[in-house]
Amino acid sequence: MTAGAMREYGRADFIQLQLGLSPGIGEKIAAIITFAGSIEYYLERALWRLRRIDPRGIRPDTDARVINDLISMLEAFAADLAPGDEKLLLDGWCKSTRYGFTIRHNIAHGVAMKFGTVLAYARNPRWHGEMRKREFGDFWADEPTLDLVRDAMAVLLRIAILLSREEVSLNEIASPAALKALRTARSVLAEFASQDYNPSFEKY
Repeated sequence: MTAGAMREYGRADFIQLQLGLSPGIGEKIAAIITFAGSIEYYLERALWRLRRIDPRGIRPDTDARVINDLISMLEAFAADLAPGDEKLLLDGWCKSTRYGFTIRHNIAHGVAMKFGTVLAYARNPRWHGEMRKREFGDFWADEPTLDLVRDAMAVLLRIAILLSREEVSLNEIASPAALKALRTARSVLAEFASQDYNPSFEKY
């Protein structure tokens, strides 16, 4: 089988064009998906560090856990912290990351379609009257929205990386700049993860 046969039959360029998946849009979607995978990786290591787990030679309780389980573990750790910036950082990060992964799942597991000129994703639709276990989710992948979500996911990734490093204290990570960026990231991700989001409403 040659690559030419796949190209001729699959018509990938044509499908991308029909969906509105331009190079610029595709690059931003790829960044969001890539950041999400890296967040998952660093979150596990952050949990080892914060909970004082040495994973060498054992199967840690973080192994093979879905992202929601890992976030719950960090929330449980944060629940025991005294009120203050450290607790505020972890609580805010966990809530923001849940919203961020709702968006990630809507993209990665949604059916792609085009509304007007905008690429959109719909996850777990009920267009044929069927019942589904999981709730419906959608995401409108216009360029301004993608820019905001990408920036928000980058905030979450940077914090996750810092949380995984032994040489940086939790107090140092919970800086005014980090907390400010996290507040904005949470607002952005909550809005675009919500089913009440109106894509015609400009807020940022």
